[in-house]
Amino acid sequence: MTTITSRLPSESDELWKIRELEAQNLLALQNRLMVEERDMIGWLCTVHRNKVDYPNAKPEDVKRIQEQLNKASNLISLTYIWALLDEGGFDEHCKWVSAEERLELKAWKHVRHTGAHAPGSRAKRYSKEFEDFMTNRNGPSGLKQNCQWTKSSIDLKDGMNMQFFLWVQEMVKKALGHCANGNVP
Repeated sequence: MTTITSRLPSESDELWKIRELEAQNLLALQNRLMVEERDMIGWLCTVHRNKVDYPNAKPEDVKRIQEQLNKASNLISLTYIWALLDEGGFDEHCKWVSAEERLELKAWKHVRHTGAHAPGSRAKRYSKEFEDFMTNRNGPSGLKQNCQWTKSSIDLKDGMNMQFFLWVQEMVKKALGHCANGNVP
C-alpha cells in the first residue's frame, strides 16, 4: 500500500499511522462516491421523476402519486448515500470537517432519520441541531433553501437528494485534503 500522507514533525509514529489509515479510508470512500457508485446514485436520484403513468387514472391522481414517489425517492437515496458514508467511516463526527460543516451534516442526518420514520413524525436524534441549522445558519448544501419543515414533518424539494450527493462528494474531498495534510479545520 502506498502512503498518501507524510509524517508531520510534531506527530508521533502512532498518530501518523492512524492519520494515514483515515486518509486511506477517505480516499477509498471518495473513489466509491465519485467512481464506483456515482452513476448508480445519479440514477437513483433522478430516474423516478415524471415516470408515473396510469393511462386510465385521473390526472390529479397521477400527480399525487408522482409527488409521493418523488418524496420517497429523495429519502431512499439519502438513506443509501448515508449508508455509504457510514460504511466509509465518514459521519457527523469527522474531525476533518469544520464545526459548521459538522452541524450541517447533523441536520442532514436528522433528515435521514426522519425519512426512516413513519409519515407524520420526525426523528428525535439531532432535532436540536437541525432546528439550529435551519433557523440560524446557512450552508452550501442547499438544505435550508430547499426544505420546508414543521415539528412533525420535513419536506425536501425535488432533487435535494442529488444536491446532497454532490455536497457530500465535496465534503469527503475536503476532508481527505485536511487529513492528508494533517490540518484540522
